[in-house]
Amino acid sequence: MKKIAILGASEPHLPLFLKAKEMGLETYCFAWSQGAYCKDYADHYYDISIVNKEHIAEICQKEQINGIISNALEIAVPTVAYVSERLGLNGIPYTTALDARNKFQMREKIAHQQACRQPAYTLYQSGHLPSSYPIIVKPIDGSCSNGVTKVNRKEDFAQALNRASQASLANCILIEEYIEGQEVSVESISFHGKHYVLTITDKETTGAPYFVETAHHQPSILPLNIQEKLKYAVNNILNAIGINNGASHAEFKIDQNGNIFFIEVGARGGGDFISYDLVKLSTGYDYVKGMIEVALDEFNIPECSVQKCAGVYFLSKEVSYIRTFIEKNKNSKWVIKYHIDGRPLQELRKSQDRSGYIIYQADHRICVS
Repeated sequence: MKKIAILGASEPHLPLFLKAKEMGLETYCFAWSQGAYCKDYADHYYDISIVNKEHIAEICQKEQINGIISNALEIAVPTVAYVSERLGLNGIPYTTALDARNKFQMREKIAHQQACRQPAYTLYQSGHLPSSYPIIVKPIDGSCSNGVTKVNRKEDFAQALNRASQASLANCILIEEYIEGQEVSVESISFHGKHYVLTITDKETTGAPYFVETAHHQPSILPLNIQEKLKYAVNNILNAIGINNGASHAEFKIDQNGNIFFIEVGARGGGDFISYDLVKLSTGYDYVKGMIEVALDEFNIPECSVQKCAGVYFLSKEVSYIRTFIEKNKNSKWVIKYHIDGRPLQELRKSQDRSGYIIYQADHRICVS
């Protein structure tokens, strides 16, 4: 029986454990005990921080692990790469993982390789105020929209800077030119340097100043020529950064003239149910199984056998009408699953502020009316 190490054990990661079991694998789970919902689904559980790469590598080496994986968990990317490199397992280089976690280094790689058009950018230097607005202020190592703010005038810069600093473990801030346009993401999987684009996700957000996602839809309804540009760009971006194995989630903005601008890429599948649910619902491809296969170095070329529309709407104070939408449609045949928690609705500052969701699959895009 082959052995797979899984980093992270919160409830959204349950599909990884269930799929590994379905594939007949012995599972080794590494995660702090607090919130470790999935630990009882693992054959072996270790109460260890997922950033403790040396300790995890020692255990994996002792247990003769055949592959290591995480998903939709940005902080786990370097540890997965470190362990796979140290043990000679299939994965991305450790230096690549560090570049993928550092948004400034990521942009430098893209600029050096001229892989894709991107906003103007600079690292914040203490005491130096930006000379032009609007801008985006973000931590170089953030995720889930944490600490990201659009700033329209210099009077608001200090507050945005403080917000980004609080969300950055490295206490390092990136300042970017603001690009007006539609947000999309491209979901891919790679194996030994060959990249496969699975689908493109259209997004709805709260807009300025925080741009937290309120909905995702697949497949994209962008013009086909724009979709081809995105696919071409993703191939260049993954090569430039060195993401040669595993899932990836690349985000772009498209302006009114059809120009595409690279925003960032994660060396992991997209969160918000994108990689765990929507890709399979819209394409038929078992994305989670594919990720595990890559980690075990036994990949099968993706076959997208289904052409459906799939998506998710999130509940928050800004879109409070989604509560009524969920209650009205929760028993409809196109509803895959839904949830409303008991918290009062909050205004969105980050993804974790959302209070519920509804996931759908249908022959057409489900719109809220």
